[in-house]
Amino acid sequence: MNDKSKLETWAAPFLLTLTALIYVGSAGLPALLDDADSFYAEVAREMNLRHDWITPYANELRFLEKPPLFYWLIALSYKVCGAVNAFTARLPTALAVTALVFVTYKIGKLLFGTRAGFFGGLALATSIGLFLFTRIILPDALFTLLLALILYAFLRWQEAEPKDRAVLWLYGLAGLAVLARGLVGLVFPAAIIFLTLVVSGKVKEVVRLLSIKGLLLFLVIAVPWHIVIGERNPGFYWFYFINEHVLRFLGKRYPMDYGTVPLLPFWALHLVWLFPSSIYLLTLLRPKNFQRALAEHRPAMIFLLVWALTILLFFSFSTRLEYYTMPALPALALLAGKQCACFWERGGKWPGVILASIGVLTGIACVAIAVFVSSGNPSSFMGLKDNPDIYAYYLGHLFDLTPESLRALRTPLLLAGLGFGILLPLHGLAKSPERKAMILAMAMLVFFVAADFGFVIFAPRLTSKPLAEALIPRLQSNSMIIIDGEYEEGSSVAFYTGRTVYLHSAPSSNLYYGSRYGDAPPLFLDDERLQQMWRATDRRVFLVTYQAKKERLATLLPQTKFTIAEYGDKILLSNFADQSMATVSAALLNPQN
Repeated sequence: MNDKSKLETWAAPFLLTLTALIYVGSAGLPALLDDADSFYAEVAREMNLRHDWITPYANELRFLEKPPLFYWLIALSYKVCGAVNAFTARLPTALAVTALVFVTYKIGKLLFGTRAGFFGGLALATSIGLFLFTRIILPDALFTLLLALILYAFLRWQEAEPKDRAVLWLYGLAGLAVLARGLVGLVFPAAIIFLTLVVSGKVKEVVRLLSIKGLLLFLVIAVPWHIVIGERNPGFYWFYFINEHVLRFLGKRYPMDYGTVPLLPFWALHLVWLFPSSIYLLTLLRPKNFQRALAEHRPAMIFLLVWALTILLFFSFSTRLEYYTMPALPALALLAGKQCACFWERGGKWPGVILASIGVLTGIACVAIAVFVSSGNPSSFMGLKDNPDIYAYYLGHLFDLTPESLRALRTPLLLAGLGFGILLPLHGLAKSPERKAMILAMAMLVFFVAADFGFVIFAPRLTSKPLAEALIPRLQSNSMIIIDGEYEEGSSVAFYTGRTVYLHSAPSSNLYYGSRYGDAPPLFLDDERLQQMWRATDRRVFLVTYQAKKERLATLLPQTKFTIAEYGDKILLSNFADQSMATVSAALLNPQN
């Protein structure tokens, strides 16, 4: 049995095992973060709690931004696993990524053969972007999987005879994609398939893709939820289709609670998101390499380029966040995998030299920083600075780091530096293409372990779970929790306590639209209402606030405030001290006293 036959045997099991190890193995780390991470986890928790799988709720308020499939899967994960925690909340995403890598391999195998397909799947599984984007619970990984499945069905349709079954898969998966990501679940696959046929000179085949049975299947899957939720929630259609689709694309969505990444960095950062295989992808910018790839694999190259460019160009004219283009990563990974196979089989060395140089320089920098900041008091870790102007970038919080805070990150820095500094150069010395690929994968595994370690250390900036743990033993049935700001700023408090929270000074909250329904509880507080609650003598009030708001809070609440816990830049205050609360509780239980 030759090397390629052996690869045919172990490629798929290896990719599945490796991806599951990376993504399922780390799904429980770190604790759920504030903002989207715990927000989506909370929607699924309340879905089970309310036994309502039609209208999503968060914090007892309607949350109508997204379709339900992602919430359904998380809620199902809670039920099947019998636990509601970070691992079960992230498990559907981890499984979706594992399946995505397998589908990417299958597409690559169909287009280029087993070796290039394997390298493409490996490039995706070990890419920095896919790893970082899935540290937070978002529906994009699920949608990326469904899009890849649709496009795989399209490729099979081109080969299959008869074609009816492949067409039904196309339409059925498109229905699921709409339930996962909204209208782009239909727009993206339709645009990619249509443009592929146009550029390939096969536009007449579009007619053969039209199917009454397929359309009925799509409607049966995609439409019922939209009808039922629209009937139950007046105003849904405007908010969901106009505000969340049209106005979001135009950058005029309300509330405007998100930024946008400038166009040039938006494109350039894909070199980071697809690293390390992005170095091999860059070889296609050389006309000679591109022409050779096009001559050898013209239909495959057209298909992958149309796939990637459709998504990249779409978001170039819309509001832009880096993870929006996750659905393009499989196509880019396959192009990179094809170039890896080409260079490694033909002995091309210069991409490996560049990658080795990056590895050595990165390794030296990381090790130097780790050694330089190794002395000092690690407790000064939270000597961070705020840079809200760059938080639109996915890694914007990295710019909060200071020399003081780097002391706590010296171990993951050292680990990542050694991994890159040793293994990236070593891959260029390996003889066989498979060994080169394995060494690159090993380098990224080391980096991912370091990144997970860094996430745990950096958690004080990103999660409020310790505040929730301080709250839980102090909570009584009539206790109140208030977040001093947007729900997203402390959403992990709500998730881990399982309690509804009040919001003070939160004009741009994602929950504001849901608060306008007549049956919505009055959870939004102005200054006056906050002051009234704080003066209560019959109940304990807890306030989650932040270092940056201490000065204003001192003016707003001149009454005595008791600090219960501090974590990072977060502070948990109460209107009663712990000892005082015991006296109040005794008085409530024994009125005669």
